[in-house]
Formats: sequence, structure tokens, C-alpha cells
Amino acid sequence: MNLQEPISFGRYFLIDKIAVGGMAEVFKAKSFSHGGFEKLLVIKRILQHLSDNEEFVDMFIDEAKISVELQHPNIVQIYDFGRIAENYFIAMECVEGKDIKGILRKLAERRVMLPMEYAVYIAHEMCKGLDYAHKRTDMQGTPLGIIHRDVSPSNILVSYSGEVKVADFGIAKAQISVYNTKGGVLKGKFEYMSPEQARGEDLNHQADIFATGIILHEMLTGRRLFKSDSDIRTLERIKAVDVKPPSDINPSIPKRLDAIVMKALTVDTETRFANARELQTALLEFMYPATPDLTRENLGHFMTELFSQEIRTERDRLETGTRAAAELQQQAPEIELDLDWEESPGSGYTIDIQQSRAPMWAAIAAAVLLGALAVWLGLKGSEPQVIERVVEVPTEVPATLHLKVSPSKDTTVTIDGKVVGSDSDLIHAELVPDQPFELTVSAPGYVPYTEKYTVSAGERLRLPVTLTALPQPQEETTSAPDEPVSATVPTENTTTQSAQAAAPGMLNVNVRGGWAEVSVDGVPVDTTPIYQHPLPAGRHTIEIVNGATGERQSRVVTIIPNQTTRVTF
Repeated sequence: MNLQEPISFGRYFLIDKIAVGGMAEVFKAKSFSHGGFEKLLVIKRILQHLSDNEEFVDMFIDEAKISVELQHPNIVQIYDFGRIAENYFIAMECVEGKDIKGILRKLAERRVMLPMEYAVYIAHEMCKGLDYAHKRTDMQGTPLGIIHRDVSPSNILVSYSGEVKVADFGIAKAQISVYNTKGGVLKGKFEYMSPEQARGEDLNHQADIFATGIILHEMLTGRRLFKSDSDIRTLERIKAVDVKPPSDINPSIPKRLDAIVMKALTVDTETRFANARELQTALLEFMYPATPDLTRENLGHFMTELFSQEIRTERDRLETGTRAAAELQQQAPEIELDLDWEESPGSGYTIDIQQSRAPMWAAIAAAVLLGALAVWLGLKGSEPQVIERVVEVPTEVPATLHLKVSPSKDTTVTIDGKVVGSDSDLIHAELVPDQPFELTVSAPGYVPYTEKYTVSAGERLRLPVTLTALPQPQEETTSAPDEPVSATVPTENTTTQSAQAAAPGMLNVNVRGGWAEVSVDGVPVDTTPIYQHPLPAGRHTIEIVNGATGERQSRVVTIIPNQTTRVTF
């Protein structure tokens, strides 16, 4: 199914066709940028003959609108949406792995069962993603009312490293939907519908819980639960919900797990799990003492062994396609995308590093030189002149440091022990590109700020630094033996200052264009977005690991008592 040659599609290059469905086709794709940067992603584009079909287009737009609202490690991330040459498309995270349908099919070929602990773990991770989607709200806190409605094995992806992600919100129901299902029309795969969905009734998030129960039952037994020789008979079986416990087919399944599966598959929504979090908790308790992290690692080993041949083939194909796409990209006309922008800092206590690139500085330098040349020629005479001249701009421009320090009085700034500024609110310094240096900011009565940095040619390092005052030592009073010792009673003002100094601050962490795992001072906290996380006053190191690329970034921030520090990576 793979492409013979890569295809240019806007700023993307389609290098491998993954699948073609009734509505869209899916490709692995690459995007390229400056400095050898490249990104692997998936492009899903609507089929050409459906581009004029308003119903399909509305559904496609709904998928993009709903999915972009969902930023969670167990949901496939959306990066871009648009239309190129009459083709609507969605650019999304590429999960290198297989869907559950492919996993069960491969196991059936080998005549082996999926180990029970992996089936439970996969269902547990599905619940995490679904619970997040079900409870997602808008900026005003109003629930979006998202229901997936198509939870099926082909829409649950398992990566070769053991990650589980829910995909394809193409027919999801939400308050922000443009497209509404017509009365009497069933949307979704019949064999994974809930009884209320099969009857055409109004749905809530418990429909997704029932579908999760079906998938868990099939993973534990290796058999289809409701599939029959006709869609009508399949729907009738679902409405009746005549289901046997998994242990009737696979005797190795414990009764405790039977009870969890059967509760998820109850026809009565009053006795079914009330929400995905309840089902997730039940599965987590069943897994104990095993942990999700350890099971994920073991599942990754299981996946790489099960699909070892496919992994080699896919990577060879990806490498070949990437080389061809890179050559095609080199032949394409270069598009200048370097727009210099920077975010206004949300807090004076956040160290925010913004980078600009050498090509931008080169362009500015060229513009200045050309402007000066035009003025000089204009002063020489008013006669029009034809100028043909090439202005050479050096490619290696120095890196610069823009440092704003508070307090500015009695402040000393040193780079590698050499003083570069003092008593200044804004300090500029030229730096040697790609040469590590140690920056120190100090002032009497304040904790010195010291960090090591490395910058590239043309990079502009912006650092707002606020020093933290040293704690004031308490004065000890002495008295003669026959003199009474006087006790100092703290005033209301000193008591308030002491309470403020001891009070914690709050930390908000977010990531543009995806999600990340966050650690503070080496201790894992949670995945982004982090909101109002309490931290003791003082300096802390924030580290993130990008969930899509694995890239690590760190930043040092100063937490101020009773204030919120916001960090955006």
C-alpha cells in the first residue's frame, strides 16, 4: 500500500500510504524546517470525490474541532487542519505501532492469546483517555459533552513502546459539533455499539464504556463478542446483551475480572459503570501489585517481538521515503517562515528564553545596508541611477544576551567570572556562539543567580531575572544576670511578613502544540497542562519531556509566595 514516490502536499510530504477508508485516506508524512529539523506525522485527507459532499466535510471539520480540544497522552494529538487543492486534511500525531484489530489478528495467526495483564492495561489506558474527553470543558468551564461513539479495535492504537491512544473522533458527539446525526441514522460500527445506541436512543458517555467492555472481552477471549453474519442480527444480539463471562471461554480469567467486564457490559445504565474513571479504578485495583508503568514497558517488549518483521519493514520504508522527500524538499522553492515574535511574560519571575534565527538577522542586516546605500546615492545627485550590486552578509552573526535584572541597583552581572554590567536594568552582551558560559547575577542581600547556557549563532537570549532576598537573621538580646529578659512581641506587620515568606506559590505549566510530562526538581508531577501546583518559595527546576517527540527541555523559575508563576514551553 506504500507510495512509490513521495508526494508534495502543501508544506508536507506524503511518504507512505497507511490506509484508505470509505471517507478518507491516511498517510505517513514528513515536514521539514531550518537546521535539519524534520517531523514525522500522519496526514488524514478526505477522499477527492467527497470534497463536495457537505455532510462528509462537516463530519471531517467536526473531527478536527473536537480532537484539537483534547490534549491528553492517551488521545492522538491534532497538529493542523486545513484545505490544500480542494482536499481537506488533518495533520496528527504519528503513533508507530498497531491498532488492537491488527494485534488480535496477528495473535490469531500465531494461535496464541493476548496475555491477560496486557488486555487489562490497554483497557485501563483507554479509560484514562475517554474519561478526559468525557469531562472536557471549554474556557468558561462548560462541559463540551464529548462522546466518542466509535470506540472499536481499529480506533485504539498501541505503540511499539507500549503506549495506548484513542483515535478518530470522526463521528464523536459534542456541543461544538457542526454536523448533527439525522434521526434514525446509526453512526459507528454495529458490533461495538451499546444497546441504547443500537436502539437509536439518546446517548451519554456510558455508550463508550459499553464499547470498552466489548473490546476488553474480545482481548481476553480472542473471539468476537457480537459479530454475526448480518448487521441486523448483530444489532439484535447487542440489544439483547446475551453475554457470557470471559472465563466461560478462557478459564484462566479470574472471577474478579469477570465481574468487571460484565458490569461494563450491563444493559441497564443504572448498574453499568457510571463513568470511565470508575472502570479505570476497578482495572487498576485488579492489576495491583503490578503498576501501569511496568506493564507498559513489558507490553512494549511484547509488541516489538510480535511485530519484529513489520517494524524492520516499516522503518526501512520510512527511511527510504524520508530521503526521497528530503530531496524533493530541496528542489522546492524556499518559503521564508521566520516571523519574529515573542510572548509578553506572564510573570516577572519566569525565566523565558526566546530564540531567533541567523537568517532573520542576515535579512535585517542586508536591508540596513541597502537602505544606507540608497540614501548615500540619493545625496550624491538627483539623477536616476541603475544599481546592480551584491551585498554580502556574513553568515556567522554573534549571539546576544538581553538581561533584565530586578533589583537593578547594586547588581553585578558576570559571564565566566568577567563583569559585563552593573547597576543596570537592561544589560546587553555579545556571546561566542556554541561556547558554554556561566552567567552569575548577584546583589548584596540577595541569593545569587547562577546558570550555565550555550547559544547558537544569531540566537538572542532573553532572560528576565528576579533575585530572591536572603532571609534576615533574627537578633539575639543578652541581659545581665539580675536583669529580666525582655520578650519581643511581634507586631501585626512582622507577623504578616513572616507568614508571606513561609507561604507557598503556585506553578502553571503548559506546552504549545502538544503535551508533555512535567517534573519539578527531579520529581514527576503530572502531564500538561499543570494548573495551580503549589511549590515552596524559591528557585526550582522545571523539566518537561514532550509526549510526541521525547524532546527534553528544562527551565529554572523563582516561586514567589502567594503568587502564580506561569511557564510555557
